[in-house]
Amino acid sequence: MLIVDYQSKSYQRFLEDLPQIANHKARFLIAFNGGTTSDLAAITEVFTSYTEQQVQHSTAINDKASESDVAALFSETRSSRNILLFENADMLFDKNTALKRSHGRDDSFDFNNLFKNIAKHNGIVVLATDKKQTLSAAMSTKVDLLIRFPNA
Repeated sequence: MLIVDYQSKSYQRFLEDLPQIANHKARFLIAFNGGTTSDLAAITEVFTSYTEQQVQHSTAINDKASESDVAALFSETRSSRNILLFENADMLFDKNTALKRSHGRDDSFDFNNLFKNIAKHNGIVVLATDKKQTLSAAMSTKVDLLIRFPNA
C-alpha cells in the first residue's frame, strides 16, 4: 500500500499515473482518509479531468444496501467504466468490522459481498471516510493507495 498526503509531491506523481491506472484492466482500490465534503468534490473533479471518466458516488455502505443492490452498482459501473466512490465508508474501518466471528458483525450489510465485488472489479474503487482512521491490517492489504487529508 502506498500512502500519500493530499496535495503533496507524491500525490501529484500519482495523478500523473492516474490515466494509465484508469485504463488498466484490473482493480485499483483507493482510500480517502479524513477528507471533507469539499475535499471529495475537489478530488472528484481532478480524477475526472485526469481520466476522462465520471466518478460515480454511492452511499451503499452507509445505507447498508442489499447484496443485489451492491452487485447492480458494480455491474453498472463496470459497463460504464466509471470510477466508483463509496462515501461515508466508515463502517469498513470500524474495529467491529475486523471481528472474526460473523455474529459480532452488523448483519444488515454483507461485507464479504462488497469485498468480492471489489476484488473482481476491473476499475478504480474509492472508499472515503471523513474521519482520520488507521487502517486495520486486513484493510491495508486490500488498499492499493491511501490518500490522507490534512487536519482541518
